[in-house]
Amino acid sequence: MERQARRLLAEGQVSCYEEAELAISIMSLKFSSEEALEAVKHCSTLDAAIAYLQQNCELCAGKYPMNEIVSMLRCTHYCCRECAKNYFTVQISDRSIMDCTCPFCKQPDLTSSQMNEDDVSDYFGNLDILLKGILDETVHELFQRKLRDRALMQDPNFKWCVQCSSGFIAHPKQKRLICPDCKSVTCASCRRPWEKQHEGISCEKFAEWKDSNDPENQATAVSRHLAENGIDCPKCKFRYSLAKGGCMHFTCTQCKFEFCYGCGKPFMMGAKCGLSQYCAKLGLHAHHPRNCLFYLRDKEPAELQELLRENKIEFDTELEHESEENASAVLKCSVPLQRETPSGLIDTICNSDVNPGQAGLCRHHYVEYLSLLTRKHNVDTIDLLSADDLETVVRRAAKKLPPNCFGTPRETYRLRLRQIVIEQIPLE
Repeated sequence: MERQARRLLAEGQVSCYEEAELAISIMSLKFSSEEALEAVKHCSTLDAAIAYLQQNCELCAGKYPMNEIVSMLRCTHYCCRECAKNYFTVQISDRSIMDCTCPFCKQPDLTSSQMNEDDVSDYFGNLDILLKGILDETVHELFQRKLRDRALMQDPNFKWCVQCSSGFIAHPKQKRLICPDCKSVTCASCRRPWEKQHEGISCEKFAEWKDSNDPENQATAVSRHLAENGIDCPKCKFRYSLAKGGCMHFTCTQCKFEFCYGCGKPFMMGAKCGLSQYCAKLGLHAHHPRNCLFYLRDKEPAELQELLRENKIEFDTELEHESEENASAVLKCSVPLQRETPSGLIDTICNSDVNPGQAGLCRHHYVEYLSLLTRKHNVDTIDLLSADDLETVVRRAAKKLPPNCFGTPRETYRLRLRQIVIEQIPLE
């Protein structure tokens, strides 16, 4: 042992004789010479060296030396270098950059209101340094491209291409958007493919022209209207063309912003909202305006139609140019949506029964269509809301409820709530 120790010292692999003795003792326990020499750089006792060389990976449960362990940036979790490489490669390649968090606890919560943009930028800056020594070069380059895209998304002039999902900066006064990647041309306002007939007319007039000049689309004009208006992320403006289905809670796959697809208001978890103490009791919630689909989805179509008539807003009740040939085709709602199956989400159509006088849509999607018009034209729906609806509006706005003593008629209480809403809670 002494001869081996002196040889290590003579070859310059250790800085002193004590390190050489410790290295030989470590190698006698079946550790490699590389591991032993690495351990003596950081440890002065045999027990400490063994602990250094036998760190547990929390992902694969293997044992690795400390220099092969990667610690997460905002928590106490850690894993081996290979597990970290595999995990972050999948997150970067297949998911949003906002998913590049701890594989165990998912910290930090990059979408939390408690994290400002400087905090998020600092985290990604440190993560970039960490990943540079772990990932393959091509994956690290993809990570940096996604970082760049995320920075660009903060620019109000950043636009997503609706054809190929590339992002680019557009001039704020530009009416036509030309994607630098796929070269598709779309309208900057309505995001429909640009046609020469759109020149000089509004998006609404162009949509009317499209409906009246495309025979194949006439039977499904309203259902197509719902699909084409789609869902836009209020934060990064990425467009989703399919209806979401029954749930109003939507999470953007690009920036992880959680919002209501009826009004675009953010969803927050309980006390994280911070608007009032009442929010802590709500769990995941949004502060919907009173003309959001959230309050209107259980209303009768006839009520919404009457409200739109009072405000002189046109809406469809029947299909244009309906004929015997397409009569059978409109017995089922044709609005595109996504359904959840055991194997994941699939693209399909609603296929629910169509009621007369609802423009070829089922009740659910016809109410959605009428509510979309209500939001678009900023119509106040206060007279459609029940006492329970108005109570929710008042509570979520952190306003004091009016007296509601035992025996108070429900309509009297509703009128008291209505007065508070009118006086204290703006429509938006």
